[in-house]
Amino acid sequence: MRRALLLFATVLLAPIAATTGSAATLAGKVHGIVTDSAGVALPNATVIVAELGRATTTDAEGKFTIRGVPVGDYHLSVMLLGYAPGHLVVRVPAEDSEVLATIRLTATPLRLTAMVVAASPTGTESDRLTQAALELSGRSLSRALGSSVAASLAGEPGVSQRYSGPVATMPVIRGLTGDRILILQDGERAGDLASSAADHGISVDPLAAQRLEVVRGPATLLYGNSALGGVVNVVSNDIPTAVPGHFEGYVATQGETVTPGGAFSAGGTMAVGDRSAVSVRAGLRELGGLRTGGGTTLSGTDSRALNATVGYGLIGERANAGLALRVYDFEYGIPSAPGDPRAGVRLNGRRVGLSGKGGVQLRSRRISYLRVEGTVQDFAQDEIEPGGEVGTSFSLKTQTLNAQATTGFGRVKGALGVQGLFKQYAASGEEALTPGANSVGLGIFLFQEIALSRLRDHDSGTQLQIGARWDRYAISSDAGNAKCGPAQTSAFNNFSGSLGASVRLSDAFSLSGSLASAFRAPTVEELHSNGVHAANGSYDVGNPSLRAERSLGAELIARLRSGRVSAQVAAYSNAISNYVTTDFLSDTIVDGTPMPLARFVQANASLRGVEGSIETRVGEAWVASLSGDLVRGALADGGGPLPFLPPARIGGGLRWELARRFVATDIRHGFKQDRVTGGVDAATAAYTLVNVSAGQQWLVGNVLHRMTLRVDNLADARYFDAASRIKRFAANPGRNVSLIYQLQF
Repeated sequence: MRRALLLFATVLLAPIAATTGSAATLAGKVHGIVTDSAGVALPNATVIVAELGRATTTDAEGKFTIRGVPVGDYHLSVMLLGYAPGHLVVRVPAEDSEVLATIRLTATPLRLTAMVVAASPTGTESDRLTQAALELSGRSLSRALGSSVAASLAGEPGVSQRYSGPVATMPVIRGLTGDRILILQDGERAGDLASSAADHGISVDPLAAQRLEVVRGPATLLYGNSALGGVVNVVSNDIPTAVPGHFEGYVATQGETVTPGGAFSAGGTMAVGDRSAVSVRAGLRELGGLRTGGGTTLSGTDSRALNATVGYGLIGERANAGLALRVYDFEYGIPSAPGDPRAGVRLNGRRVGLSGKGGVQLRSRRISYLRVEGTVQDFAQDEIEPGGEVGTSFSLKTQTLNAQATTGFGRVKGALGVQGLFKQYAASGEEALTPGANSVGLGIFLFQEIALSRLRDHDSGTQLQIGARWDRYAISSDAGNAKCGPAQTSAFNNFSGSLGASVRLSDAFSLSGSLASAFRAPTVEELHSNGVHAANGSYDVGNPSLRAERSLGAELIARLRSGRVSAQVAAYSNAISNYVTTDFLSDTIVDGTPMPLARFVQANASLRGVEGSIETRVGEAWVASLSGDLVRGALADGGGPLPFLPPARIGGGLRWELARRFVATDIRHGFKQDRVTGGVDAATAAYTLVNVSAGQQWLVGNVLHRMTLRVDNLADARYFDAASRIKRFAANPGRNVSLIYQLQF
């Protein structure tokens, strides 16, 4: 607790103290108006300054104000339903400047990706990134919104989901999941156990998200350990970073027939004086048993979750700081095979987190802005046996502390950062298969973008991105669990680097390529397990001699953005040395029942794939789309395929869309997957899904109403997805009628 208090004192007091005695020196102010192409003001548009991690919305007159902007160039990104994202580079020339910006948005039925904050610390536009990234917000998010973060993203190219029921899900990015994918909430690690086992879920409700961001491919450079395969960032902006000119809020409800029940979420942000703001948010999700294709109800899959957040932001002329307190309480059941003696196991737990952010303008033009962020999180989870007794209790305490400086040297701009990660993990109970462990991670990174040529002012025609990072990660096990052996410490040091280039060949077409290395330290489960792992159906034995995974990834991306076409195609290769996997040696007898004996081992592995999507206007309001993805992964030297790889997929759709309404249909086909390891990773047949949706939005006063009706798996097909962990005994969800109603004001 003492360390937690010191951490937040550093986060909050440092930027405030930096402003002492400098009241006479004011930072710049960026204000302006967002309009459509005819000059009509647009309310409720989101305005983001990625370099500063700041965001606000326009008022009823389309106006916005962001105070305390340091000297320098900044990317403004603007998003609003029914309009192409707007981008504008503004320059704050002096500390007391006022910059007036007018941003015009163009109505379009095409889906265009806005800024992906998680992909770059410099506010790079999405079509200039050297990695493939995607962003869901507004109508695109409403059309995809599911009961979990993973379900909401599973239809995107290159993204599927690890599935163990409607709650226990995890995104799969280019064939990788679990501890190789990093889940963020407002840019900070979500301190739960979703990555540790297939029966654990993400403790974030997607209904509260303003945006979902995904970085596909290695992201160790910016985030360190556990980002070897990619990053998912759930953006809810719980800490106010601008003083709103009006009360900003939302109310959202969601109902689904495939898991009878519903969800509710509401929140708002209001000014407290001229320099501060308060935000509040709360939500509830209660679902019944899952209905699979063909009409079967999967018993034991009902769930309940409550979440609440309160945030406070102090916004000065030269500095800003804020806090957010989050609580997420959950309970859900785990599906089980017929005859399984553990049928009826339930998980309940709670995550409580305190996040702090602070930023201060520096007087140097070379290092213009310093941002400090930290979190203290306490996660606890119990596995309740069918008889009501607690089988295993988990505890995970997580603290993070990050500092990042914005740098600029002419055409070279970027960031320099230091990051700290501290975790204390404990598992107790008769079925605990690991000892407790403490982990410490330290990292230093440098990320720079170099404008080599320009098509026009502030718009780089050719851009180079380079980065380097050093990490040290140590994990020390406890001696409390005798069956897991004596206490041990494993330490890993790693140097990572990246090199990428983006070439804009015209206003509409660009090419990007990158080469990046990444790493992942083994987990406590991989190092020290010794017991039955019910979620995997095996008796797991850890390997204290495991080394860190290291990967080298290469990627090539082509992007086309015009008034009639939006397209992106990416090809990639990821070679991973020391890939951690399980070797099923033989069966062992547990309580008189045979069970596979699985030992964690290492081998070199590779993943290669291609993914892409295209949308084209075939009429004034008609859009045709096509998307698909393919990933192949295998161990070296004929070691066989990697487990639970998603199948190749292809899909197409037709959409009629105006600014206020849309009707859409799409067909998605998953090919058979027979590249499997056998056993629990069984082969799956091909399947085809038909989905339809429609939506309407309207303005009543200053309140925007949005309603989305969606029917997934219209034909109620009974299918089994290759990435599902329960595919041996349970089909994927059947026909689902989903209704989402949202208010924004």
